[in-house]
Order: sequence, then C-alpha cells, then structure tokens
Amino acid sequence: MNEAFIPIIAIILIFGVLPAVTLYYLNKMKSKKYATLIKLAEIGGAVDPEMLKMLESGGVTGYKSDYRLGLIWLAIGIPITLGVMTAPDAEGVAFTLIPMFVGIAYLISGKLRLREPDNA
Repeated sequence: MNEAFIPIIAIILIFGVLPAVTLYYLNKMKSKKYATLIKLAEIGGAVDPEMLKMLESGGVTGYKSDYRLGLIWLAIGIPITLGVMTAPDAEGVAFTLIPMFVGIAYLISGKLRLREPDNA
C-alpha cells in the first residue's frame, strides 16, 4: 500500500465520519424530545420546566452527570497521555494532561454535588 493512504483515511475518519455520526446522534435525540413534547401536548398535558430540563439532559441530572463526564474525559486523557509519554520524543506531555485534569475536576464536582442537599 501507499504510505500516504493511511493518513488520508485517518483524516477522512476524523473530519468526515466522526462529525457526521455526532450530528446524526444529536438530531435523533432532538427529534425524540420534540416527539415527546408533541405527544404530551396532544393528550392535553402541561409542559413544566422540570420536564424540559429532564429531556435536555437525557434523564441524568445532578452529580451522576458530572461523574459520567469525568469518566469520559479520563477515558480520553489517560490513553492520550500514555501514548505521548511512550513516544521517543515525549514533547507536549503537559498538553495531554489537560483532559485528565478536566476529568478529575468533573469527578470532584460530582462528589461535592453529592454532598449538597436537594432543593427540589
């Protein structure tokens, strides 16, 4: 195979397929939210702000969403950091630690929100 084939495929995947899948998923979630609101309006139900907030967040609110985001950021940051650290010229390790620190911050935020009393 040609040596330029692999980077071209990687660029197509990163800048083509990934955004397309993301946009498809976001559009699908938004259409489900609108379908739910339409069904609720058809049966004569009232739409309160709490229900809209639940539909926006996908049902996960509070400290659980922070934990989930923290684990996602750590799942991204740890392999990137290990990959850069194992490279022969380990330049830019400080920049790869950013996703790990964001993940740790979300986990700490989730822990602190767990201790807060619910006002709802």
